[in-house]
This record gives sequence, structure tokens and C-alpha cells, in this order.
Amino acid sequence: MANLYLISQGDATVEAFQPSVPSQATLSSLGEVHVNMLAHSLRDTRFEMVYACSSPLSMETAEILNRNRKRAISVIKRLALADFKSDFDINGECFDLSLCIYTMMAQSRGFCSSIHAQLKIVEKRLLEIVENIGALYKGNVLIVMEPLMVKLLTNHFLSEQNVETKWNSIRPASLSILHSDAKGCHLILNNDISHYQCQSVA
Repeated sequence: MANLYLISQGDATVEAFQPSVPSQATLSSLGEVHVNMLAHSLRDTRFEMVYACSSPLSMETAEILNRNRKRAISVIKRLALADFKSDFDINGECFDLSLCIYTMMAQSRGFCSSIHAQLKIVEKRLLEIVENIGALYKGNVLIVMEPLMVKLLTNHFLSEQNVETKWNSIRPASLSILHSDAKGCHLILNNDISHYQCQSVA
């Protein structure tokens, strides 16, 4: 049995959103504060492994979370998710988180979209990766992803009773937890940002 800590990468600087300099994306000052707050709240949680997307923001977020821990992981494993973008890059718009969330919700209300079909393909691949990671470990695993990736995973496990929650955007440096056991994965924490109130590192 494993607990998979899904972390949404920290907020980026404004310059990070310029198409001409995608490789220069770095955490904003506020983004770094939020990630450090999360690191502080997880300081006593032991992780067997740390995974991160290959995006600069995900790696930077993972490095901060892994830094200065009593039992830091020597090597952060990379999730090869960059190629996922080609699966649902439609006119360069579908990777916008707000648009993707709207598309997913509209589909449930009878609106058919090719973007939604592509998102379901990516969701399936993400689930396979997460389930494989869950089967490898018996303790806690930290996984840092782009917000859309976290949203796809958490929405999959939300019940119909949580339909309004599905509309919520994933906050930067938020924490969601999947519990993995013999019966599969179960969402036990969703989009938590209570660590934003941590005063000791503010």
C-alpha cells in the first residue's frame, strides 16, 4: 500500500509564459514561498521516492520539496510526460488549464469535443503510470506534475457527489493524495492549500 502525494508545480514568473523563452520558466517569488510552505508542512513525512515531470517548474518544485530533509532522496526520477502534449495539442489552446477544465465539464453536460477525447487518452496514460508507481512502493511517494496532469487524475477519482469540486482549478503547489492498495487507487485529499497559512516560512 502506498500514498501518492500529487503536487501541482509552483506558480511561474510572468516571463515563463512567453512562447519565445519556454525553457527559462522559473518559480515566481510567491510560487517559491508557497512551495517552501508545503515543504515545511511535509518536513516530517518520509518519502521512498520523488518523481517529477521534466518541465523546469516541476523539477524546481521537486528540488525544493526534497531539499534539507532528514532523509532526502539522492536522485529525483523524471516522468517522461513531455510527449503527452502532442497527444492533445489542438491549435495550441488545449493545454490552457481553464479551457481544459471547461471542456471536461461541458462534456458531462452533453457537449462533445475533440479536446475532451484527447484528454481522456492522456488521462488513461497518466492512470497507468500512477498505478505502476503505486505498485512499486509501500510507503509515501512524492510526484510533482503540471496542474493539468493533477487535475485529470483527481477528477477521475471524484464521485458524482463532488461534481462542483470538478470545476475548481488546481492551485499552484497544492497537495492531493491518492492511496494505492490491492483494490486500486482512492483519492483521500484533493487540491489542499492549507499550508499557505504556514507562518514560519512566510
